[in-house]
Amino acid sequence: MAPIVRGQKTAITKQNPALRQIQVGLNWNAPNSMEVDASAFLVGTDGNITKEADFVFYGQPSSSCQSVKLNQMASVLEKQSFFIDLTRIPQSVQKVVFSVTIHNGEQKKQSFKDVSQIELIMTDEKTRTEIVHFPITHGFSNETAIIVGDIYRHAGQWKFNPVGAGYFGGLAALCKDFGIEVATEAKPVQQKQAVPPTPKTTQAAPPPVTQQSKPKKIELKKKQSVNIQKSKMVTATLEWSSSKDLDLYCFYVTKDNEFGKIYYRNLGSATLAPYIVLDGDSLEAGKETIRIYRPEALKYVLFAAYSALSNGTGSFYRMRAKAVVDNHMGSVVTAPLLERNDYAYWVCIAQIDFTNPTDMKISHVETYSADHSENSPLLYADGSFQMDVGPIEFKDEEDYIDYFGE
Repeated sequence: MAPIVRGQKTAITKQNPALRQIQVGLNWNAPNSMEVDASAFLVGTDGNITKEADFVFYGQPSSSCQSVKLNQMASVLEKQSFFIDLTRIPQSVQKVVFSVTIHNGEQKKQSFKDVSQIELIMTDEKTRTEIVHFPITHGFSNETAIIVGDIYRHAGQWKFNPVGAGYFGGLAALCKDFGIEVATEAKPVQQKQAVPPTPKTTQAAPPPVTQQSKPKKIELKKKQSVNIQKSKMVTATLEWSSSKDLDLYCFYVTKDNEFGKIYYRNLGSATLAPYIVLDGDSLEAGKETIRIYRPEALKYVLFAAYSALSNGTGSFYRMRAKAVVDNHMGSVVTAPLLERNDYAYWVCIAQIDFTNPTDMKISHVETYSADHSENSPLLYADGSFQMDVGPIEFKDEEDYIDYFGE
């Protein structure tokens, strides 16, 4: 089977209706002094784990429902794999996220820039047939955690989403993002066989979170702005509740006055300017995620949502679309859409001003395109933006024909 690339979502069960159990193997090539661990998160529709016992890692190698089990090998150079029984995953679980992290990477000054040949291989547990092969071909810098990919429910089937996104802060940062409050570290010694579960009252936990355990959540009012601490990585998500396909665009201006946009046709890079990455095109209701790896290299970013012509009419408001910005240092800012507009294909939702050396200003900028206008917005060097003046980019040929009547 040909390898897939980041953003190339792949059906798992649609073409394999008899598939019940799979093996998800994670491989890497790391220095002998580096401890790399695999973990899995059983996540609900709200983006958090469904319960504490559904975080599968070296100290808790089985989920509460026994549908996901970690087989951790002794050598950090050998594969760690997960056995997954798809029939036993509760309906409350929307997806299972697979990650690799460096144990105490921040303290030891170790990072994934020194790790190569990271890949995920999914096989049919019964036939040993390869279903998915996802090699991460792009490099990393000082990240100490990577979300490799996830399996998720879609229209009654399971699909695989190749992510390959890096995180700073190791396993603790991932835990925080998935709603887990972590305590003191007590990593067990690795053994040849899978590590047995420890009782819940004494189970091992990942490294402690140094920031506040519960993030400060701020919801912006119309045209309101807020300053939060500038961090070394910023995550922004477009979230919505609808069957329609929305697309997240991140327009940017760098410190060197270079302009551009990150979107489904240009997913970006964590190691090349402007150091912005889109996790991929969702192609369904839910969430799309942008990660900004070097905020200090940027002046402004503008987050916009696009609703393709094929979606028909209907307001972004009714889709409950919103932008959520997280500095991973205790502040989460939400910019909701507050106006009803049934005929706009574009809306600019939120903007970040990075020009202050210590803080970043997040602004609610809800602005819509003209009715039925396909022209995208443009962001300028001074942080201002204008609707309906950018290029037209249709998602498919049908939309082009419908729009121009040719």
